Amino acid sequence: MAEPVTDPVLEYLFAAGNGHPCPSGTALLRAFAERHPSDFSFLQSTDLTDLRNSAFTGIPEWDAFADHYSTCGLCDG
Repeated sequence: MAEPVTDPVLEYLFAAGNGHPCPSGTALLRAFAERHPSDFSFLQSTDLTDLRNSAFTGIPEWDAFADHYSTCGLCDG
């Protein structure tokens, strides 16, 4: 099981019981937040339940996170 996210910018996404990403997944999600702050501001925890049908699909940083989060054995996704 991955350690809980300690990044306060990202923590709200995992408060609803969604699985926490591993450190690599956290870094990928943080990259999405930093490179696309306006898109990130709309991200909700529910977007983590169906990563492939997210409104963010097609954004390279989101796709990298989604690919990692959904296949990483260390992420709780």
